[in-house]
Amino acid sequence: MLYFFAMTVVYPLYAPGGYLHIGEVKYAFFRNVSLAAAAAVIAVMLCTCLIRRDKGWLLGVYKRMSVTDWFAYGYLVAVMLSYLCSAYKKDALWGVEGWHMGVVSQMIFILSYFFFSRYFHMDEKWLKLWMLSTAIVFLLGICNRYSVYPVVMQGQGKGFISTLGNINWFCGYWSVTAPMGIAAYWSSDKMRVRIPAGIYSVIAMLTGITQGSSSAYLVFTGMLLILFILSLNSNRRLYRFLELCMMFTAACQLGRAMKYIPGLEYNYKIYDAVESMVSYILLDSNSTVWAFLLLLGCYILFRVLDKHGLFCIERHKWLWGILTAVVILVAAAAVVLWLFDNGVLGLCDIPPQTPEEDTSFGIYFDEEWGNGRGVAWNCGMEAYRSMDILHKAVGIGPDCFADYVYSVPKLADKLMQWFGALRLTNAHSEPITLLVNNGMLGFICYMGILVSGFARYLKGAGKQPVLYLCAVSILAYMVHNLVSFQQVLNTPFVFIILGIGEKYDRDTLQRITSEGTCDE
Repeated sequence: MLYFFAMTVVYPLYAPGGYLHIGEVKYAFFRNVSLAAAAAVIAVMLCTCLIRRDKGWLLGVYKRMSVTDWFAYGYLVAVMLSYLCSAYKKDALWGVEGWHMGVVSQMIFILSYFFFSRYFHMDEKWLKLWMLSTAIVFLLGICNRYSVYPVVMQGQGKGFISTLGNINWFCGYWSVTAPMGIAAYWSSDKMRVRIPAGIYSVIAMLTGITQGSSSAYLVFTGMLLILFILSLNSNRRLYRFLELCMMFTAACQLGRAMKYIPGLEYNYKIYDAVESMVSYILLDSNSTVWAFLLLLGCYILFRVLDKHGLFCIERHKWLWGILTAVVILVAAAAVVLWLFDNGVLGLCDIPPQTPEEDTSFGIYFDEEWGNGRGVAWNCGMEAYRSMDILHKAVGIGPDCFADYVYSVPKLADKLMQWFGALRLTNAHSEPITLLVNNGMLGFICYMGILVSGFARYLKGAGKQPVLYLCAVSILAYMVHNLVSFQQVLNTPFVFIILGIGEKYDRDTLQRITSEGTCDE
């Protein structure tokens, strides 16, 4: 509980030197507090075994292994093999400066997963405390984006936000923590949960819309899509989903209204020089007003029909198909819009083949999209293809992406042409970075942890609704990190959530087994 409090309440707000060296400061806090907590837990475990003289007590909680547990063990082995086969032992152990995703951090992630999954119980008050702390971080981010700085931070500027650093790091933290409150509102029937969760959801949505990183829109798309699919089994859940969608459009209009308040200035457009198409649609056009009215009309219609016994989503399978098709089309359109908005795809002129033909348009992939993400992705995949069989299996070492990529002359030249003196330390895509750093073995085990956790917690959420929070947060993390990276403000939290979800899932299964035994 002390470690949970330190990580979820103190850690996000901890920034003693402002934005100067904030990455190093955050990592030092995470490493020192985590290792101290791990040492304390292990010491208590050993003392308990000595007092009780019962080794079975220590090993008992690890005997029943889930699929996610096995993937976690496999990832631990993969990380150690990757380290042993690495030619860059120092960086592989501690990680490169500014990132620190080496063996030490990876082992802390796995330890936190196992400790939380075996020894922690998160009741309602702990969740509320976490949401309160996160809401403060989000509110500071909203203030900063509108040129208000309640907390003076050294080195502050339009590119930094809240107490977390640049927008990529901020959005990484947001992608894990924002879905918890949104899923809590959607899944809970208790007003004492729904009211604070609803307030939190609006704050989280406004934060995601205004903070500046366009990867937030991928998170919104993935999160709302899975909640919609889950809403098709009951009227109540469908109403909750529509309420969340209305909250989203209301948050857009709130962000728009704040632009006109004297003393507030939305500064990301100035920082970015050009306002994105998505930002314009959400914050400057009337599109979300019309969307709100459409959603409100559907909501009232469904409620009226339901009151007269004429609407039951479980019985109207044809409506399932129509709604699913509409949402998938909207999601696909949102993704395509995001691809064009970020320059991943673009239109180019195709000259006519014959004099009779007119010039037409074609779609091309821009390698330099997203501040060079296209270049980073291509170089990452080329680096993996250039490895020998051993290193394709185990990787070149945790956090050693830069060490290897810059040792390949062709790739080094390409990266230096685009990034200049800046050193690319990851591919800005977690799956590609995992392949290079930890090989196919590490990639399979790591993705196995996330995918199996998401699937199992979603399956068990019918009996334990808290698991919805865990599942949606894990999905949001995976979607976000398709275009982002591991760092000390997002990955530690997703492993804590994985551990909490595993604990609830194990306890639920144990309770069901015990009840079944009693009945027999």
